[in-house]
Amino acid sequence: MRFTPAAAQFDCAGLAAGPGPRRERALDDLAAEATGVIHRVGLAVFRIGRLRLGVEESRGLAKALAERLRAALIARGAPAAMRLEVDRPQATHVPEGFATRTLLPHHDGQHCSYLTPSTHDVPEWAPAWREFGGSGWTTTPAHKMYQGIFLPDVGEGLSVTTYYDWLGIIDDVRERRGIGPGGDRPAAAARWLGANLRASLARQPEHGCAYPSFGAMLGLDEPFWHGLSFHHAEAELTKEERVRYPAAVPLARRCACGECEGEAARLFCHQVLTATGLTWRRFRSRWEVLAPGERCDLLFGHNLTTLHGGLAGGPGRIIEPLCLVVDSPSGPAYERWLAASWRRTLPEAP
Repeated sequence: MRFTPAAAQFDCAGLAAGPGPRRERALDDLAAEATGVIHRVGLAVFRIGRLRLGVEESRGLAKALAERLRAALIARGAPAAMRLEVDRPQATHVPEGFATRTLLPHHDGQHCSYLTPSTHDVPEWAPAWREFGGSGWTTTPAHKMYQGIFLPDVGEGLSVTTYYDWLGIIDDVRERRGIGPGGDRPAAAARWLGANLRASLARQPEHGCAYPSFGAMLGLDEPFWHGLSFHHAEAELTKEERVRYPAAVPLARRCACGECEGEAARLFCHQVLTATGLTWRRFRSRWEVLAPGERCDLLFGHNLTTLHGGLAGGPGRIIEPLCLVVDSPSGPAYERWLAASWRRTLPEAP
């Protein structure tokens, strides 16, 4: 198991001073330091909970810090139109028969928020291809560039958010398949991912899914790997899915590693093995980073270059999303930011 690297954990002791200039400077300093880390590592954990303040004051600090991150990222070249979206609190749904739930790797708002090529690397890429599903999705319509969660209650199970280096996974899969780096590695990887996304978009009338699946993004061909986009590990196939994708039914009975619980988890294990050459257990060992969160902590990640999930969360766990979003993922500033993100950095400040 790997835990959040020390460089991505931020001590918030400077925020304990109470309202005033000292706290304002501490917020600015934390945001300035974290912007580069979020792009290099993919995430940052702000240990607000260790201040042992009340939930309301901690929530106010989390929102203030998210706004400072927004300003610091824009100063470093992110689109000026990027805004803070405070979504409704989300309780943890635990499927019947389970004590906790596990969320499989995903981008938040994946119907319209997922990694795509920048036009700096793939000039023919159309911004319209950054929306996969126009209906049937369950979040806001904004394009989420950065994903944050404030934890007012950690619940009864583990309070662990999992992160996965999507850029590293893409490179690893290409190498395992013998696909050469193609000169400029990020540009070649972006072109490859973009081709997979366009193929799945073109096949949407066949597979009917509003989200690009893990397997589709990594170039799998079988229709059911495009049509089944998994979220809750413990979920069962619906009647409609069993009829539409009969080849998936026997795979849901036993997974490739023999350890996964839940039909969705077992199918995802098969999908991961087919796409990456690793069972879900081995994939987790290679790529999963555990970020335990205390009550009132703020977790923040790059929503496109990093996938995230949740490990064994209890029914009492509540998250409050604080995302940095744009309404239209297009334009010169967005394309510069996206090209830099493929290279784990930020664009030059305007």
